[in-house]
Amino acid sequence: MKLRTRFLIATSVIVFLTVGILSVAIYATVSKHLLSEIDNTLDSRISAITESIRSRNNLPSTTSASGNRRQRNPLEEALLPIRFDTVTQVLDPQGTVVIALGQVDLPITNDVLAIVRNPFAQPIRFTVKIDGDPYRMLAVPLLRGGALQLGKDISDIESAKEGILLWLFVLGLLAIAASGSAGWFIARRTARPIQKLAAAAEHIAATRELTTTLEISGDAEIEQLATSFNTMLGALRLSREQQQQLVQDASHELRTPLTSLRANSELLERDDLDIETKNSILRDMRAEVDELAALTSELSSLASDQRLVEPLQMVDLGDAVEDVIDRARRRSNRVINLQRISPARISVRASQLDRAISNLIDNALKFCPTSQSVDIFVNNKRIDVCDHGQGISDEDKPFVFDRFYRAISTRALPGSGLGLAIVKQFADDHDAIVGVSDTPGGGATMSIQFSE
Repeated sequence: MKLRTRFLIATSVIVFLTVGILSVAIYATVSKHLLSEIDNTLDSRISAITESIRSRNNLPSTTSASGNRRQRNPLEEALLPIRFDTVTQVLDPQGTVVIALGQVDLPITNDVLAIVRNPFAQPIRFTVKIDGDPYRMLAVPLLRGGALQLGKDISDIESAKEGILLWLFVLGLLAIAASGSAGWFIARRTARPIQKLAAAAEHIAATRELTTTLEISGDAEIEQLATSFNTMLGALRLSREQQQQLVQDASHELRTPLTSLRANSELLERDDLDIETKNSILRDMRAEVDELAALTSELSSLASDQRLVEPLQMVDLGDAVEDVIDRARRRSNRVINLQRISPARISVRASQLDRAISNLIDNALKFCPTSQSVDIFVNNKRIDVCDHGQGISDEDKPFVFDRFYRAISTRALPGSGLGLAIVKQFADDHDAIVGVSDTPGGGATMSIQFSE
């Protein structure tokens, strides 16, 4: 189901429930108020009739001149105003109607007879149908026995209630229709940029064109979504460019040792080579194989995303550096000094940190004369690896952390040009900053500054 359809249904249901509840509440409140007004009118009529009967001291005589016990429409002054808007009946203690005012006869129910027999009974109110017309009835006991019944035609009240109910129904339908239209418009307006975004994503998935930039306007959330999508496209575009550049550079770097291996293998096929020459060629081939192995390992390290395979953990920076230095000393038999000024604990991926520090130390050993030491300083959350070699020119410093970059003066030395690129990737993965500067007295200093 589409988003705008769900939005339309949800809006319509909410409005339907709201209108329904409000309509029921309004109808019940108005009905109660109208009946309350009728009951108040009947109460006021009761007061007037009771006063008139009390002034006569007794109910009318049970026998008239004609012999009929029931008197229809007597013209006492007190009862005359009442006859025009209410129906009145007075019952004697036997439940017989002795006074009747009005054009209809009020029904004498069992509840009314109970009041007739009990002067202390509570008044009762109810609505009945008389000749098809609704009447509101009130029955109260008389102190000397009997009861007084009042009824008022509420046809106009019922008509008003029916009109209110009709109007509430019509207005409810109009409100639902209006809310549905508004919901459809809002849903369509909201869904349009999302549909554009979905279409753009499908186009990119089909064509692999990452140069697309979405220009979608709308609510703040939609614009934020479009901005995030453009940012993601930019990251993917940069990643693909770096991947292509890595493949091109790797192909170029692999071509040299492979060419050398091919040439040496062809030389070994000659029958006129002496043993010393063959051994020299084999040594060269082993060196080329070692270079290929190192290059392959470094390429694998750059290509893999350690953030996905290794969790962060807290390590002591000084201890981690000291462990790498111990291995480097045993491997190279070189002097490597460590000064732990103020080491700190940091959250890193331990294997990445180990590889980055090892690359910095190997780089320093490669460019530092064997008679000189490599000095390493750990101060708070910063590592400085200082060598005392020929240093790095100002023109080369901005590029030393690029993949496969090698300064002209160092291209004759062994190496793939990926060691410092791995250090840079480690720093980027941990929000750290790498830097290069001159060592006092000559040489270069490589540093990693971790965030606070």
